[in-house]
Amino acid sequence: MWEVMNDLLAARRHSRYFNHTRSYHLFTRVRLIAWLLMVLQSGWILIDWLLLPGEVSTTIAYARLTASGCCLLLGLWFSHPYRLEVSLIRLLLLVLVLTLFQTASTIILEHHGYQSTVAGYAFFPFMIMTMLAIFPLTLFEVAGFAAFVLLVELITQLWLGSFGEVGALNDLWLLAVLGAIAGWASVNQLNMLLVLYRQATRDPLTGLANRRQVMEQLEEDMRQSSVSRKPLAVMMFDLDKFKSFNDHYGHAAGDIVLKQFARILRDNAKRKEDLAGRFGGEEFLLVLPGMNVEQAVELAESIRAACHATRLKVPTGDEVSFTTSIGIAMQQPDEDRSGLLQRADEALYLAKDSGRDRYCLAEPAAPAAA
Repeated sequence: MWEVMNDLLAARRHSRYFNHTRSYHLFTRVRLIAWLLMVLQSGWILIDWLLLPGEVSTTIAYARLTASGCCLLLGLWFSHPYRLEVSLIRLLLLVLVLTLFQTASTIILEHHGYQSTVAGYAFFPFMIMTMLAIFPLTLFEVAGFAAFVLLVELITQLWLGSFGEVGALNDLWLLAVLGAIAGWASVNQLNMLLVLYRQATRDPLTGLANRRQVMEQLEEDMRQSSVSRKPLAVMMFDLDKFKSFNDHYGHAAGDIVLKQFARILRDNAKRKEDLAGRFGGEEFLLVLPGMNVEQAVELAESIRAACHATRLKVPTGDEVSFTTSIGIAMQQPDEDRSGLLQRADEALYLAKDSGRDRYCLAEPAAPAAA
């Protein structure tokens, strides 16, 4: 329960792979709302011309066209859909555009004496607050957005001199209630997204990434590594004599060993960019962006030593230990995913053929024939 609350409180515990997924959700929804608001803001100019004098409607029309143009630019902003900080900036800009328009229109209407007689403007703060409910946000994020909307409304009331009146206090109270409801809905969306993401990408026994997630993320990490010219290491693991272990102690004991080895991988691959996955059966994979060969060897030795230090009690009552063989491969220039995994697999089998319970470095890829 505490782990779930930490996941919903802030994004610092989320893996960068989940952040990619959440970022894309934010990206698509901000763009959809931006397009919709662009159409609505422009279309409402006709209603203003029917309800307001020419001078007032023209001034507000300029404000609406400016807000529509900003929404258009947000809708056309296609870059970095998988970067969470960029997606949150998109959402912040959308809230800012709507807030600035609402503040400007309130000042214009108040100046001409139409603030209390024209419908369609006072609801803007409430619309902004309820809009937050459609985005998967953490508690800290939604609290920050809600506090900003409340602060702008409070400043507007102070500037207009309406703060303290019954209607103004009712508006602040209603905004706070809507903020709490929107926050609850937003955090529920985040929780649902987390659950679906884990079901789709996690191995049910070990909790590590499943083969599909590992393969997809390895492809992306290799592409980014090639662009940034940073190293990328891959480690392939195989638990030694695991079939014999299962035959002797039973599959329940084997599951205990697999889960313990998954804990060892998680404890040692602590960086946010590291990805530990179950590749199949008793085979596991670590994807380590930005890690050079010396660091990879040190990590492999740490994992091997942790396996040696582990003692487990299995259902038969026996106390058992286990070892692992490790193949390490470093990404080579212009190498594809299949080539990198093949070299890691060859290094793994070399470690097993050399006596098991050790690591081996893969040979560099042979240059392509001219």
